[in-house]
Amino acid sequence: MELEVFDKAVYELVDPASPLEKLDTGFTFTEGPVYRNGVYYFTDFMVNKIFRRENSKTVLINDDSHYIIGMTYDPHKDRILCCARDLRAITTLEGEIIVNNYQGVPINGSNDVIVDRKGRIFFSDPLTRKLEGPQLGHSNVFMYTESTGELVLLDHTLSFPNGLALSPDEKYLYIVETNGLMVYKMDMTDRSMTRFVQFDQAKGAGKPDGMRLDERGNLYVTGPGGVYLVNPAGSILGLIRIPEIAANLCFDSLGIFITASKSIYRVDTKIPPAIKAV
Repeated sequence: MELEVFDKAVYELVDPASPLEKLDTGFTFTEGPVYRNGVYYFTDFMVNKIFRRENSKTVLINDDSHYIIGMTYDPHKDRILCCARDLRAITTLEGEIIVNNYQGVPINGSNDVIVDRKGRIFFSDPLTRKLEGPQLGHSNVFMYTESTGELVLLDHTLSFPNGLALSPDEKYLYIVETNGLMVYKMDMTDRSMTRFVQFDQAKGAGKPDGMRLDERGNLYVTGPGGVYLVNPAGSILGLIRIPEIAANLCFDSLGIFITASKSIYRVDTKIPPAIKAV
């Protein structure tokens, strides 16, 4: 891999001798990667398709996905949750609608989704397009408790909330703010929010988007030029250069699977993910 080093501590996270593997190419805009039971799932967002990759083969499984963009695995119910933009909803991979409105008003569309140890569903809901009918009128970050039907608005102040991740102890929620080239850190005790890390557009093409954590609390964030490795204090340790615009990523058992423009990539990591792969 091509690794730009800002702090030698980055060598604890990745080995620069590990290759960046291009697994497949020829797509339009790859997004939404998730890993379950040895299988990778990802979307080709701009053409409304979902693929699965298993045993070195990529197979189309859905060619009318309602423009699903973000996905995550929910271990509590052994299902994949999806941000179905055109349904303005969080759904399952099979199409069951989980949540689609806040106080009776349709959500904007949803972008990224994660699940905590209690089974609560967190999702970002940026206002990125013109919508028909009633609308909330701002971008949002939500927390949904499926058992009670309670949808809590955690934030509506950010311009483009995108990727989400929880710290290993789940005391903090990290939120990518794409337009501001930044990650925010929300204290889940009082929901106060602070700026955590700022990215530099001069580093390359692309903006911060997808994000995941390892078990030590280090962040892996797609952004200008590739994938950034950020320690729990908010210091950027290094940048894995990706030859295309990196949009999103997920962990498998010990590596990161990266969706980037027309292709999908993978690289080994040294520290297991915060949420263990199945």
